[in-house]
Amino acid sequence: MGGQGQDMGYSANCRNHSLLADEKILPALLLHEVLEASDIGMFVLDADRKIVAWNRWLEVVSGVSFAAAADKKMDRLFPELAGSRLQAVVMTALEQGMPGVLSQKFHPHILPLYKTPDDRAADIRISQMIKVKPLTLESRFCLVQIFDVTSAVSRDQMLREQTIQYRERELRTRAMLSSIADAVIATDKTGRVEFINLVAEGMIGYSGDLAQGKPLDEVFRVYEECEGSGSVDPQQVYLPLQKLITTSSKGLMLKHRDGLCFPIEKSLANVRDEHGEMQGMVIVFRDVSRSRKLAAQLSWQASHDALTGLYNRIAFDSQLGRLLEQASHEQTELGLLYLDLDRFKVVNDTCGHIAGDELLRQITAVIKQSIRGNDILARLGGDEFGILLGNCPINAAEKIANQVRLSIQDFRFAWGDKHFNLGVSIGLVSINHESEGVEQILSLADTACYAAKDAGRNQVHVYRPDESLAAQRHGEARWVTRIRSALEDYRFVLYVQPIRPTVVKADGGEHLEVLIRMLDESGDLVMSGAFIPAAERYDLMPAIDRWVVRRITALIDLHRETSFTRKIRFFINLSGSSLNGDETLDCILEQLGRLDLDQSMLCFEVTETAAIANLSSAEHFIRTLQNYGCEFALDDFGSGLSSFSYLKHLPVDYLKIDGAFVKDMADDPIDYSMVEAINNIGHIMGLRTIAEFVETDEILEKLQAIGVDYAQGYGIRSPFPLDELLEKR
Repeated sequence: MGGQGQDMGYSANCRNHSLLADEKILPALLLHEVLEASDIGMFVLDADRKIVAWNRWLEVVSGVSFAAAADKKMDRLFPELAGSRLQAVVMTALEQGMPGVLSQKFHPHILPLYKTPDDRAADIRISQMIKVKPLTLESRFCLVQIFDVTSAVSRDQMLREQTIQYRERELRTRAMLSSIADAVIATDKTGRVEFINLVAEGMIGYSGDLAQGKPLDEVFRVYEECEGSGSVDPQQVYLPLQKLITTSSKGLMLKHRDGLCFPIEKSLANVRDEHGEMQGMVIVFRDVSRSRKLAAQLSWQASHDALTGLYNRIAFDSQLGRLLEQASHEQTELGLLYLDLDRFKVVNDTCGHIAGDELLRQITAVIKQSIRGNDILARLGGDEFGILLGNCPINAAEKIANQVRLSIQDFRFAWGDKHFNLGVSIGLVSINHESEGVEQILSLADTACYAAKDAGRNQVHVYRPDESLAAQRHGEARWVTRIRSALEDYRFVLYVQPIRPTVVKADGGEHLEVLIRMLDESGDLVMSGAFIPAAERYDLMPAIDRWVVRRITALIDLHRETSFTRKIRFFINLSGSSLNGDETLDCILEQLGRLDLDQSMLCFEVTETAAIANLSSAEHFIRTLQNYGCEFALDDFGSGLSSFSYLKHLPVDYLKIDGAFVKDMADDPIDYSMVEAINNIGHIMGLRTIAEFVETDEILEKLQAIGVDYAQGYGIRSPFPLDELLEKR
């Protein structure tokens, strides 16, 4: 206890008035005289909450002498006061200089004070009112006054104290309601406005003073929304108070004083007194315009392709299911066209993703002009499209298919000084009441499309029920044969694309994503997009994955004594099929053990879709290789609405943000926000983040501002042969 506290503690029982000459002791001695002359209980606490003064009245009624109380904390002297309201008020007085009043009626934790020995034996305590006041002498103290209100304090005085407390509570409540983000209106029991906070003022167009005393439904004008349209019937009368109370929070529109309407959600609560009598009502409401817009945006994104604005594969399947059921009931005939663009990869690989994206947008416009207004067009992925032709016999569907083919054939795509001609291979399937399920129909359309490609591309192939199975599968079988032949003849080649830090690091090493290409029988380069779908469909991807793993690990082993691989981390893609079996995992473990590699040089990439589809297998696969020192990246993250919920189950090291968000983030605030949100979540989880499809300096600057760790794309560098890297080392 400090010097000031010691002087006061001493003076509280001091009788040596010669000390009055000491000016430092004088205030404490004067306080002592007041304490001793008082007919109420009084004690003083120093800044450390230790008792430094304890008057005679307290010694009598508590049975505790000053000597026993001195230098002790209140809750040590009376343990029952620990955590009590009295202790909280004392802390407020000492720390904030604010007084407080406590009544036994509202705060039962009182001091153990008794009038007589009999009362002490029966534990009949003095009814108390306690005042806590801050004192400032040389340092801060707190004076606690205890009033015996059993008989000494009049009822009027008690009511005055209660009124003070009520007003304090009311002020605190109003301050709290004024500071929350939701709009709040409080009424009396007749439904007239007593209070509105600032948020409510802005939403209804009335100030607090203007709204005061008005009927609630005069200032809070709420209407029922017209079937989720976000509008109000001009002839509709606003909801009266009683109907407002019983109406669901959904589908309500609030009209501002100036006439503007917007959707809200509301909740109501009755305010009752201690007898259960209703004294008024509190309405809490919020403007849900923004959340509705975001929900609509997310719903749109879940069913549409962000690049072209068309339906995506999920929505297309849903529409196909609906039309299939309709055909079954109404005995109608429909047509399904499955389109695969020819030579799209040439544009994409020659001019970059931005050119490829623009081509897809322009092709979308060309297709729309060639079909009917009620036909359903969707982008199924990559350069593949689907068209549902409602109420369309097979002959009419074939005519429309050829119109689409000719329109694309006549189209010329220009990018800079380059011009490209394209074609399209189309598979056509007729749908009627005898057709099987959605998956079977899509499989037939896909097969017909491959038959069109196999027949020379830029053709329409109509699936006929009398076609032999061998004819249906002929195109697919050729791809299987070509892939297997390429594996046997070592006609796969590796390319790499750099993954660069957004901020230059002194010794961060080099990150390279490994990409695969195929050489056909004539020695021409075949891009991965041409053979990967077939490899995935016929379960050849694990074999390709293992070929890549063996090639990269052999390369690292070959150059282990040089500086070539010491600062390189290779990002190797793995398919969903590889995650779901043991063969690829065993192959990787064998390579790690046999070649004694630096495992930190290997980072395996799995797509979010593949990981989620094989969640338990993926988690086992990842953890097994992480135990050996390898790292993992989750590719295309954000492509699914449930991305975040699955992320915590996948112990990856890198998060590759889906390029669909990145490529337009410089112009689209929603895409920017999605990239920022994914990056923040990744960093919170301790993951490093990589943005794909970085095509421009402007995108890179945005990523740097957000704090994304790495960038990858044609704006950083286009893919190049791995052998080219070897030649430079």
